[in-house]
Amino acid sequence: MYSSDGKRDKMIIGTRGSELAVLQAEKVRVQLKALGYEPTIKTVRSLGDVMTDRGLYEMPEKGVFVKTLDMLLLNGEIDLAVHSMKDIPLERDEGLATSAVLPRDSPFDVLVANHKLDDMPDGAVIGTSSVRRKFQFLQFMDAKGVTVKIKDIRGNVNTRIRKLRSGDYDGILLAEAGLERLNLEVDYERLDCDPFVPAPNQGIIAVVTRKDSGTNAVISQIDDAETRIEANVENEVLKVTGGGCALPVGVHASCDTASVGVSIYFGASRKEHILEKRVISKERCLDEAREWANGLPIKRG
Repeated sequence: MYSSDGKRDKMIIGTRGSELAVLQAEKVRVQLKALGYEPTIKTVRSLGDVMTDRGLYEMPEKGVFVKTLDMLLLNGEIDLAVHSMKDIPLERDEGLATSAVLPRDSPFDVLVANHKLDDMPDGAVIGTSSVRRKFQFLQFMDAKGVTVKIKDIRGNVNTRIRKLRSGDYDGILLAEAGLERLNLEVDYERLDCDPFVPAPNQGIIAVVTRKDSGTNAVISQIDDAETRIEANVENEVLKVTGGGCALPVGVHASCDTASVGVSIYFGASRKEHILEKRVISKERCLDEAREWANGLPIKRG
């Protein structure tokens, strides 16, 4: 499997089978081809793809979109797995490593709807399977004196848009990165990070490998340093809050020349939430993020 110069000519990239997931895996494949490798893509169905009758916060375990690929990696059936990094739980098998993150795409949420955000009528039905998006949108509308209904929605991006157009929903909440990667011609409204703080690691494509494999060194060549800092800071804050799919937590970090801007949203209830910002140094970003998050009045999970 290795050429005379030590390169592994053939690699198997594992990914979920949705159009968006395959496009993300293709971005990794193109970068590896530029390094002289010949990767192939293998698609699988995850537990999250199979269990489409419930919201993500109702799933029986964490990491429903990544566990199948984790097992294939650990069994040596694939060489690397490509994920939307926000799907990767903080608690991982010790034999796995996130060896690379690609340059970050848009981290923001968007509203695809029949009405603008400021013109949303009473009784509008908004689709999302994210408890964070649900809390944020309800709180924003409550502050404007508008009553809306949040209804769970599952399926890939195209399926969700089709449900909107068929009249099942008046609007749906999505990640802008997914729309951009799919190159969909859809009118949407970007939701400002204040107060719609995105999910930790939203817009980041991650590449996971086995720690004991020779693939780590290869994959690390495509790691983006700035995105890695943002992801590490967001995960550090998430560890402190104990957040995940079942809790309404948003964390967003944005690198500058010598500093990192960090925002956190934590929904205690429909009526109560915390929204805080802080600028920390790049040099001590993880320590400062941890200290700051520990000082926030958040009930830890």
